[in-house]
Amino acid sequence: MATGITETDVWTAADALLLEGARPTIERVRQKIGRGSPNTVSPHLETWFRALGARIKDPGAFAAAPAIPDPIAQAAAHFWETALAEARAEQAETYRRRWAELAEEGERLAADAEQLQQREIQLANRELDLQEGLKVATAQLAATEDRLRAAEQQLRQRDDQLKQSRQQLEDARSAVQTLLTEAETMRSLHAQALEATETRHAAHERRWLNELDGERSAVKKLQVRLDEALIASQRQAAQLQTALTEAQEGKRAAEQGAQALRGEIAVVQQRLLAADRAGSDALAAARQREAALASRLDAADAQSASLLAQLSQKDGQLAELTRHLMVLASEKAAAVASEKLGAEASPEDSRAG
Repeated sequence: MATGITETDVWTAADALLLEGARPTIERVRQKIGRGSPNTVSPHLETWFRALGARIKDPGAFAAAPAIPDPIAQAAAHFWETALAEARAEQAETYRRRWAELAEEGERLAADAEQLQQREIQLANRELDLQEGLKVATAQLAATEDRLRAAEQQLRQRDDQLKQSRQQLEDARSAVQTLLTEAETMRSLHAQALEATETRHAAHERRWLNELDGERSAVKKLQVRLDEALIASQRQAAQLQTALTEAQEGKRAAEQGAQALRGEIAVVQQRLLAADRAGSDALAAARQREAALASRLDAADAQSASLLAQLSQKDGQLAELTRHLMVLASEKAAAVASEKLGAEASPEDSRAG
Protein backbone atom coordinates (compact mmCIF):
# COMPACT_ATOMS: atom_id res chain seq x y z
CA MET A 1 0.00 0.00 0.00
CA ALA A 2 1.32 3.41 -1.03
CA THR A 3 2.02 5.80 1.80
CA GLY A 4 0.62 9.34 2.03
CA ILE A 5 -2.81 8.65 0.40
CA THR A 6 -5.63 9.54 2.81
CA GLU A 7 -9.38 9.60 2.67
CA THR A 8 -9.30 13.44 2.49
CA ASP A 9 -7.09 13.32 -0.61
CA VAL A 10 -9.48 10.93 -2.34
CA TRP A 11 -12.57 12.93 -1.35
CA THR A 12 -10.98 16.20 -2.48
CA ALA A 13 -10.04 14.72 -5.86
CA ALA A 14 -13.54 13.22 -6.31
CA ASP A 15 -15.22 16.54 -5.44
CA ALA A 16 -12.97 18.35 -7.92
CA LEU A 17 -13.81 15.83 -10.65
CA LEU A 18 -17.50 16.09 -9.92
CA LEU A 19 -17.33 19.90 -10.01
CA GLU A 20 -15.49 19.65 -13.32
CA GLY A 21 -18.38 17.61 -14.70
CA ALA A 22 -16.44 14.32 -14.82
CA ARG A 23 -17.54 11.07 -13.27
CA PRO A 24 -15.18 10.16 -10.41
CA THR A 25 -13.56 6.79 -11.06
CA ILE A 26 -10.62 5.06 -9.52
CA GLU A 27 -8.34 5.87 -12.44
CA ARG A 28 -9.48 9.47 -12.66
CA VAL A 29 -9.01 9.95 -8.91
CA ARG A 30 -5.53 8.42 -9.14
CA GLN A 31 -4.72 10.73 -12.07
CA LYS A 32 -6.10 13.68 -10.17
CA ILE A 33 -4.02 12.92 -7.11
CA GLY A 34 -0.99 11.85 -9.15
CA ARG A 35 -0.19 8.74 -7.08
CA GLY A 36 -1.79 5.90 -5.21
CA SER A 37 -2.83 2.37 -6.05
CA PRO A 38 -6.35 1.17 -6.96
CA ASN A 39 -6.53 -0.89 -3.79
CA THR A 40 -5.88 2.25 -1.74
CA VAL A 41 -8.18 4.55 -3.71
CA SER A 42 -11.12 2.12 -4.02
CA PRO A 43 -12.26 1.95 -0.35
CA HIS A 44 -11.98 5.74 0.11
CA LEU A 45 -13.92 6.31 -3.10
CA GLU A 46 -16.67 3.94 -1.92
CA THR A 47 -16.87 5.91 1.35
CA TRP A 48 -17.13 9.10 -0.70
CA PHE A 49 -20.06 7.63 -2.70
CA ARG A 50 -21.84 6.47 0.48
CA ALA A 51 -21.55 9.97 1.99
CA LEU A 52 -22.43 11.73 -1.25
CA GLY A 53 -26.22 11.57 -0.71
CA ALA A 54 -26.08 13.26 2.68
CA ARG A 55 -23.72 15.86 1.36
CA ILE A 56 -26.05 16.59 -1.58
CA LYS A 57 -28.84 17.37 0.90
CA ASP A 58 -26.53 19.89 2.53
CA PRO A 59 -26.00 22.74 0.02
CA GLY A 60 -23.00 23.99 1.86
CA ALA A 61 -21.36 20.63 2.09
CA PHE A 62 -19.23 21.14 -1.04
CA ALA A 63 -18.35 24.71 -0.03
CA ALA A 64 -19.53 26.03 -3.35
CA ALA A 65 -20.03 29.70 -4.15
CA PRO A 66 -23.13 31.04 -2.42
CA ALA A 67 -24.57 32.66 -5.51
CA ILE A 68 -25.28 29.75 -7.88
CA PRO A 69 -28.09 30.04 -10.34
CA ASP A 70 -30.81 27.41 -10.12
CA PRO A 71 -30.20 26.05 -13.58
CA ILE A 72 -26.62 25.51 -12.71
CA ALA A 73 -27.55 23.93 -9.43
CA GLN A 74 -30.08 21.67 -11.16
CA ALA A 75 -27.51 20.77 -13.80
CA ALA A 76 -24.99 20.03 -11.08
CA ALA A 77 -27.52 17.91 -9.25
CA HIS A 78 -28.36 16.09 -12.47
CA PHE A 79 -24.67 15.52 -13.19
CA TRP A 80 -24.16 14.43 -9.66
CA GLU A 81 -26.97 11.88 -9.80
CA THR A 82 -25.76 10.68 -13.17
CA ALA A 83 -22.20 10.40 -11.92
CA LEU A 84 -23.39 8.70 -8.78
CA ALA A 85 -25.45 6.21 -10.79
CA GLU A 86 -22.55 5.53 -13.15
CA ALA A 87 -20.12 5.24 -10.23
CA ARG A 88 -22.45 2.80 -8.52
CA ALA A 89 -22.93 0.84 -11.71
CA GLU A 90 -19.19 0.83 -12.30
CA GLN A 91 -18.58 -0.15 -8.68
CA ALA A 92 -21.17 -2.92 -8.93
CA GLU A 93 -19.59 -4.16 -12.15
CA THR A 94 -16.21 -3.96 -10.47
CA TYR A 95 -17.57 -5.94 -7.50
CA ARG A 96 -19.18 -8.47 -9.84
CA ARG A 97 -15.99 -8.96 -11.80
CA ARG A 98 -14.03 -9.14 -8.57
CA TRP A 99 -16.38 -11.72 -7.10
CA ALA A 100 -16.22 -13.69 -10.35
CA GLU A 101 -12.44 -13.53 -10.25
CA LEU A 102 -12.47 -14.53 -6.59
CA ALA A 103 -14.86 -17.40 -7.37
CA GLU A 104 -12.64 -18.59 -10.20
CA GLU A 105 -9.60 -18.17 -7.98
CA GLY A 106 -11.43 -20.16 -5.25
CA GLU A 107 -12.30 -22.89 -7.74
CA ARG A 108 -8.71 -22.97 -8.93
CA LEU A 109 -7.49 -23.06 -5.34
CA ALA A 110 -9.96 -25.85 -4.53
CA ALA A 111 -8.85 -27.78 -7.62
CA ASP A 112 -5.22 -27.17 -6.67
CA ALA A 113 -5.95 -28.25 -3.10
CA GLU A 114 -7.65 -31.40 -4.37
CA GLN A 115 -4.75 -32.06 -6.72
CA LEU A 116 -2.33 -31.45 -3.87
CA GLN A 117 -4.32 -33.83 -1.66
CA GLN A 118 -4.35 -36.47 -4.38
CA ARG A 119 -0.63 -35.86 -4.94
CA GLU A 120 -0.02 -36.25 -1.22
CA ILE A 121 -2.00 -39.51 -1.26
CA GLN A 122 -0.03 -40.68 -4.29
CA LEU A 123 3.22 -39.67 -2.63
CA ALA A 124 2.21 -41.51 0.55
CA ASN A 125 1.31 -44.60 -1.48
CA ARG A 126 4.53 -44.23 -3.44
CA GLU A 127 6.46 -43.95 -0.20
CA LEU A 128 4.79 -47.12 1.09
CA ASP A 129 5.56 -48.88 -2.21
CA LEU A 130 9.16 -47.69 -2.02
CA GLN A 131 9.44 -48.90 1.57
CA GLU A 132 8.01 -52.28 0.60
CA GLY A 133 10.31 -52.41 -2.43
CA LEU A 134 13.24 -51.45 -0.21
CA LYS A 135 12.36 -54.23 2.23
CA VAL A 136 12.07 -56.75 -0.63
CA ALA A 137 15.34 -55.51 -2.18
CA THR A 138 17.04 -55.69 1.21
CA ALA A 139 15.80 -59.24 1.71
CA GLN A 140 16.89 -60.18 -1.81
CA LEU A 141 20.28 -58.60 -1.22
CA ALA A 142 20.69 -60.48 2.07
CA ALA A 143 19.68 -63.75 0.37
CA THR A 144 22.06 -63.02 -2.49
CA GLU A 145 24.87 -62.30 -0.05
CA ASP A 146 24.12 -65.57 1.78
CA ARG A 147 24.18 -67.48 -1.51
CA LEU A 148 27.39 -65.70 -2.48
CA ARG A 149 29.03 -66.61 0.83
CA ALA A 150 27.85 -70.22 0.43
CA ALA A 151 29.20 -70.29 -3.13
CA GLU A 152 32.51 -68.84 -1.95
CA GLN A 153 32.67 -71.48 0.81
CA GLN A 154 31.99 -74.23 -1.75
CA LEU A 155 34.66 -72.81 -4.04
CA ARG A 156 37.15 -72.75 -1.16
CA GLN A 157 36.25 -76.35 -0.28
CA ARG A 158 36.66 -77.39 -3.92
CA ASP A 159 39.97 -75.56 -4.08
CA ASP A 160 41.10 -77.46 -0.98
CA GLN A 161 39.92 -80.74 -2.53
CA LEU A 162 41.71 -79.86 -5.75
CA LYS A 163 44.88 -79.10 -3.79
CA GLN A 164 44.55 -82.43 -1.97
CA SER A 165 43.98 -84.24 -5.28
CA ARG A 166 47.01 -82.53 -6.78
CA GLN A 167 49.05 -83.44 -3.71
CA GLN A 168 47.86 -87.05 -3.99
CA LEU A 169 48.73 -87.01 -7.68
CA GLU A 170 52.19 -85.65 -6.88
CA ASP A 171 52.59 -88.35 -4.22
CA ALA A 172 51.44 -91.01 -6.68
CA ARG A 173 53.82 -89.68 -9.32
CA SER A 174 56.64 -89.69 -6.79
CA ALA A 175 55.76 -93.26 -5.79
CA VAL A 176 55.60 -94.32 -9.42
CA GLN A 177 58.89 -92.58 -10.11
CA THR A 178 60.39 -94.39 -7.11
CA LEU A 179 58.99 -97.69 -8.37
CA LEU A 180 60.32 -96.96 -11.85
CA THR A 181 63.72 -96.15 -10.36
CA GLU A 182 63.63 -99.34 -8.30
CA ALA A 183 62.48 -101.31 -11.34
CA GLU A 184 65.26 -99.79 -13.40
CA THR A 185 67.71 -100.64 -10.63
CA MET A 186 66.35 -104.19 -10.43
CA ARG A 187 66.52 -104.45 -14.21
CA SER A 188 70.11 -103.26 -14.13
CA LEU A 189 70.91 -105.71 -11.32
CA HIS A 190 69.12 -108.48 -13.22
CA ALA A 191 71.06 -107.60 -16.35
CA GLN A 192 74.29 -107.60 -14.39
CA ALA A 193 73.41 -110.92 -12.71
CA LEU A 194 72.41 -112.40 -16.07
CA GLU A 195 75.61 -111.15 -17.62
CA ALA A 196 77.64 -112.58 -14.70
CA THR A 197 75.73 -115.85 -14.98
CA GLU A 198 76.33 -115.99 -18.71
CA THR A 199 79.99 -115.18 -18.09
CA ARG A 200 80.27 -117.92 -15.44
CA HIS A 201 78.36 -120.31 -17.66
CA ALA A 202 80.67 -119.52 -20.59
CA ALA A 203 83.72 -119.94 -18.35
CA HIS A 204 82.38 -123.25 -16.97
CA GLU A 205 81.48 -124.37 -20.44
CA ARG A 206 84.97 -123.53 -21.70
CA ARG A 207 86.49 -125.26 -18.67
CA TRP A 208 84.30 -128.30 -19.17
CA LEU A 209 85.07 -128.37 -22.89
CA ASN A 210 88.75 -128.04 -22.13
CA GLU A 211 88.53 -130.89 -19.61
CA LEU A 212 86.54 -132.96 -22.08
CA ASP A 213 89.10 -132.28 -24.81
CA GLY A 214 91.85 -133.26 -22.35
CA GLU A 215 90.06 -136.48 -21.48
CA ARG A 216 89.47 -137.19 -25.14
CA SER A 217 93.15 -136.53 -25.85
CA ALA A 218 94.09 -138.90 -23.03
CA VAL A 219 91.72 -141.54 -24.43
CA LYS A 220 93.20 -141.06 -27.84
CA LYS A 221 96.70 -141.39 -26.38
CA LEU A 222 95.69 -144.56 -24.51
CA GLN A 223 94.11 -145.90 -27.67
CA VAL A 224 97.34 -145.19 -29.53
CA ARG A 225 99.31 -146.89 -26.77
CA LEU A 226 96.88 -149.81 -26.87
CA ASP A 227 97.29 -150.07 -30.58
CA GLU A 228 101.04 -149.87 -30.24
CA ALA A 229 100.94 -152.48 -27.44
CA LEU A 230 98.83 -154.81 -29.58
CA ILE A 231 101.22 -154.34 -32.45
CA ALA A 232 104.16 -154.95 -30.17
CA SER A 233 102.44 -158.06 -28.80
CA GLN A 234 101.78 -159.35 -32.28
CA ARG A 235 105.37 -158.72 -33.20
CA GLN A 236 106.58 -160.47 -30.07
CA ALA A 237 104.25 -163.38 -30.75
CA ALA A 238 105.59 -163.66 -34.29
CA GLN A 239 109.17 -163.42 -33.07
CA LEU A 240 108.65 -165.87 -30.18
CA GLN A 241 106.64 -168.32 -32.14
CA THR A 242 109.37 -170.75 -31.75
CA ALA A 243 109.60 -170.36 -27.99
CA LEU A 244 106.10 -171.38 -26.92
CA THR A 245 106.66 -170.95 -23.29
CA GLU A 246 108.13 -167.55 -23.69
CA ALA A 247 105.45 -166.78 -26.15
CA GLN A 248 102.70 -167.97 -23.85
CA GLU A 249 104.20 -166.05 -20.99
CA GLY A 250 104.55 -163.01 -23.21
CA LYS A 251 100.99 -163.57 -24.38
CA ARG A 252 99.74 -163.78 -20.81
CA ALA A 253 101.73 -160.64 -19.95
CA ALA A 254 100.32 -158.93 -23.03
CA GLU A 255 96.79 -160.03 -22.17
CA GLN A 256 97.27 -158.74 -18.60
CA GLY A 257 98.58 -155.45 -19.98
CA ALA A 258 95.66 -155.30 -22.38
CA GLN A 259 93.22 -156.00 -19.55
CA ALA A 260 94.77 -153.23 -17.49
CA LEU A 261 94.57 -150.89 -20.41
CA ARG A 262 90.94 -151.85 -20.99
CA GLY A 263 90.25 -151.09 -17.30
CA GLU A 264 91.93 -147.72 -17.65
CA ILE A 265 89.94 -147.09 -20.82
CA ALA A 266 86.68 -147.98 -19.03
CA VAL A 267 87.61 -145.65 -16.15
CA VAL A 268 88.41 -142.89 -18.60
CA GLN A 269 85.13 -143.49 -20.44
CA GLN A 270 83.19 -143.39 -17.15
CA ARG A 271 84.94 -140.14 -16.24
CA LEU A 272 84.03 -138.73 -19.68
CA LEU A 273 80.39 -139.76 -19.24
CA ALA A 274 80.33 -138.23 -15.74
CA ALA A 275 81.90 -135.05 -17.09
CA ASP A 276 79.30 -134.91 -19.87
CA ARG A 277 76.46 -135.38 -17.39
CA ALA A 278 77.88 -132.73 -15.01
CA GLY A 279 78.28 -130.29 -17.87
CA SER A 280 74.72 -130.96 -19.01
CA ASP A 281 73.34 -130.52 -15.46
CA ALA A 282 75.30 -127.31 -14.95
CA LEU A 283 74.16 -126.02 -18.32
CA ALA A 284 70.55 -126.94 -17.47
CA ALA A 285 70.85 -125.27 -14.05
CA ALA A 286 72.35 -122.15 -15.65
CA ARG A 287 69.57 -122.10 -18.18
CA GLN A 288 66.99 -122.54 -15.40
CA ARG A 289 68.56 -119.67 -13.51
CA GLU A 290 68.58 -117.64 -16.72
CA ALA A 291 64.90 -118.46 -17.29
CA ALA A 292 64.11 -117.53 -13.66
CA LEU A 293 65.95 -114.23 -14.03
CA ALA A 294 64.14 -113.55 -17.32
CA SER A 295 60.80 -114.33 -15.63
CA ARG A 296 61.61 -111.96 -12.78
CA LEU A 297 62.65 -109.30 -15.31
CA ASP A 298 59.42 -109.82 -17.25
CA ALA A 299 57.44 -109.57 -14.00
CA ALA A 300 59.23 -106.33 -13.13
CA ASP A 301 58.50 -104.98 -16.64
CA ALA A 302 54.84 -105.99 -16.29
CA GLN A 303 54.65 -104.32 -12.86
CA SER A 304 56.22 -101.15 -14.29
CA ALA A 305 53.74 -101.19 -17.20
CA SER A 306 50.86 -101.66 -14.74
CA LEU A 307 52.09 -98.77 -12.62
CA LEU A 308 52.43 -96.60 -15.72
CA ALA A 309 48.89 -97.53 -16.79
CA GLN A 310 47.57 -96.71 -13.31
CA LEU A 311 49.41 -93.38 -13.39
CA SER A 312 47.97 -92.59 -16.81
CA GLN A 313 44.49 -93.51 -15.55
CA LYS A 314 44.92 -91.27 -12.49
CA ASP A 315 46.16 -88.45 -14.74
CA GLY A 316 43.03 -88.87 -16.87
CA GLN A 317 40.80 -88.92 -13.78
CA LEU A 318 42.51 -85.83 -12.37
CA ALA A 319 42.18 -84.02 -15.70
CA GLU A 320 38.50 -84.93 -15.86
CA LEU A 321 38.02 -83.80 -12.25
CA THR A 322 39.85 -80.54 -13.00
CA ARG A 323 37.68 -79.87 -16.07
CA HIS A 324 34.57 -80.68 -14.06
CA LEU A 325 35.62 -78.35 -11.24
CA MET A 326 36.43 -75.57 -13.72
CA VAL A 327 32.99 -75.97 -15.37
CA LEU A 328 31.28 -75.91 -11.95
CA ALA A 329 33.31 -72.82 -10.90
CA SER A 330 32.40 -71.02 -14.18
CA GLU A 331 28.70 -71.88 -13.77
CA LYS A 332 28.74 -70.78 -10.11
CA ALA A 333 30.55 -67.50 -10.97
CA ALA A 334 28.00 -66.81 -13.76
CA ALA A 335 25.11 -67.57 -11.37
CA VAL A 336 26.58 -65.30 -8.67
CA ALA A 337 27.17 -62.49 -11.20
CA SER A 338 23.59 -62.90 -12.51
CA GLU A 339 22.20 -62.77 -8.97
CA LYS A 340 24.29 -59.66 -8.23
CA LEU A 341 22.97 -57.97 -11.37
CA GLY A 342 19.41 -58.96 -10.43
CA ALA A 343 19.90 -57.65 -6.88
CA GLU A 344 21.34 -54.39 -8.19
CA ALA A 345 18.58 -54.00 -10.78
CA SER A 346 15.74 -54.57 -8.24
CA PRO A 347 16.45 -51.43 -6.10
CA GLU A 348 16.92 -49.37 -9.26
CA ASP A 349 13.58 -50.61 -10.65
CA SER A 350 11.93 -49.79 -7.33
CA ARG A 351 13.37 -46.30 -7.35
CA ALA A 352 12.46 -45.80 -11.01
CA GLY A 353 8.88 -46.87 -10.23
